[in-house]
Amino acid sequence: MDKALVDAVLADPAYEGPLTGIPYAEFLGVRLRREGARLLLSLPFSPTLIGSPAPPRLHGGVVGGLLELSASLQWLFETARDNGGPPERLPKPIGMTVEYLRGGEPKAVFAEARVARQGRRIANVRAQAWQDREEDAIAAGLMHFLIPSAPATDRGTRPTRPARQ
Repeated sequence: MDKALVDAVLADPAYEGPLTGIPYAEFLGVRLRREGARLLLSLPFSPTLIGSPAPPRLHGGVVGGLLELSASLQWLFETARDNGGPPERLPKPIGMTVEYLRGGEPKAVFAEARVARQGRRIANVRAQAWQDREEDAIAAGLMHFLIPSAPATDRGTRPTRPARQ
């Protein structure tokens, strides 16, 4: 993600614009809107997003990808907000569970996430996607991130465990 975009989103509590710097998001045409501490992603409908032609339903991979983007961006936004800027290294996704609750209609999809729990090494982020009403989610997901450790130069100062004899 572009540092300029992160800075713009942090500076403007009502930011709205295309999600740039992530090729998959740019390909899909995902848009980002900030409402205070809430980040809302929107994915406009395109016929290329159809996975099942009869009846037409959105492809599950697209919905799952939108949930992953939402979870990743929410973690990044909260980390940048709390630390005065984005981290040097991004977290690694290590697991994701998606629950498909109902078929996605051929229309726009929205998604948002919240950091459910964060420790020193792992963060858990919940996300949901909907179309007409936020209460009628079409999918929900839980994503686990491995938080990057300190750079290698800092790790050398930790005490080491003595060798077994």
